[in-house]
Amino acid sequence: MIIDPHLFPQSGQRLMQTPHKRAVHMRIRYEHVRHWTPVPPRRRRGRGARCTKDMTLRIGVTGHRYLDHEVEIRREVNIAIDRALEAGDAGHATGKPECLIVVSALAEGADRLVVHECLRRDGATLEAVLPLPIQEYANDFVTADSRREFADLLAAAASVKVADVMPTREQAYERAGQLMVDNCDAVVAVWDGLPARGRGGTADVVTYAEARRVPVFRVDSRTGHR
Repeated sequence: MIIDPHLFPQSGQRLMQTPHKRAVHMRIRYEHVRHWTPVPPRRRRGRGARCTKDMTLRIGVTGHRYLDHEVEIRREVNIAIDRALEAGDAGHATGKPECLIVVSALAEGADRLVVHECLRRDGATLEAVLPLPIQEYANDFVTADSRREFADLLAAAASVKVADVMPTREQAYERAGQLMVDNCDAVVAVWDGLPARGRGGTADVVTYAEARRVPVFRVDSRTGHR
């Protein structure tokens, strides 16, 4: 896993909780990355086998932080994920994708909801694309519970990328959204259909995805309908 150097500037080691709750020491290679190679998840069949590009569907996520009707949204998000997998089945020469990778900025609300629903599926893995250095980005999350969830998701990610430094915070968010789209086969957008309230918002990410001809599967953030 590649971690941004701003998080641990004084040491090459840290104590990290694994997904199995065992504390282990990990040596972290500090590197500011402009391009990164994801760690492929294990295949569903065959112990130790790895997914190739032809076996993998990469789903990005964009959406609002504050959601009403979360139960309905969660249900429709799963339907959107199924539809993306079905579209991937049609587009893959080898048949239905065997591996699912979700690519997300791990923001509160829609981002994390979609990530959690993807990771419930067999063989799914997470890649994080963050707009800001980890410590600075974590300050966006007001509550301790939210920051803890963010840290847990980072620890579970197969790779973590921080977008290039940008002149403004809004441009950083815009760039992270573009990187997410550029590394996906489809996008799930939990969106109210309205223009973005600031540069790099959900509407801008959807517009960018459509311009890049990346399929967008929308769930209405106001009603939970598709």
